[in-house]
Parts: sequence; C-alpha cells; structure tokens
Amino acid sequence: MKEQKDEAGLGKTALVIGSAGTLLAAYIIIGYFVARWLQRQIDGPQYWLAIGTISGMILGIINVAVLIKKFLGEQNG
Repeated sequence: MKEQKDEAGLGKTALVIGSAGTLLAAYIIIGYFVARWLQRQIDGPQYWLAIGTISGMILGIINVAVLIKKFLGEQNG
C-alpha cells in the first residue's frame, strides 16, 4: 500500500496562489463599490473612492498574508 504524502502538491500550491490573487482583486473591487455607494448616499467627495479602494487593497493584502502563513504552516507542520 502506498503512503500518502503530507507535502502539498504542485496543484494545491497553484490553487492557493491563484486564490490569493483572486481574493486580493475581490477586496479591492468590494472596497471601491462600498466607497462609491457611501459617497452617493452621503454625497461625499470624490477622494472617498480612492480611500475605499486603498482600504480594500490593504485588507486584501492582510488576508493574503494570513492565507499564505496558514498554507506554509500546513506544509511545515
């Protein structure tokens, strides 16, 4: 009987990297649309779109960092 490897395969690694990029893009887009909605509701200034987009990017980077840390922890442990 063949023993299962505990190491992540190439497919799983590619899936994690691809999902990290998708998550980052999703956070940026969500930040933009939330800022646009808020701007229209309160009649706020145009720079709120930039703040929302940058906030989404920062949250996305944090989420990707946590995802990668978790993935690398699974590989080592």
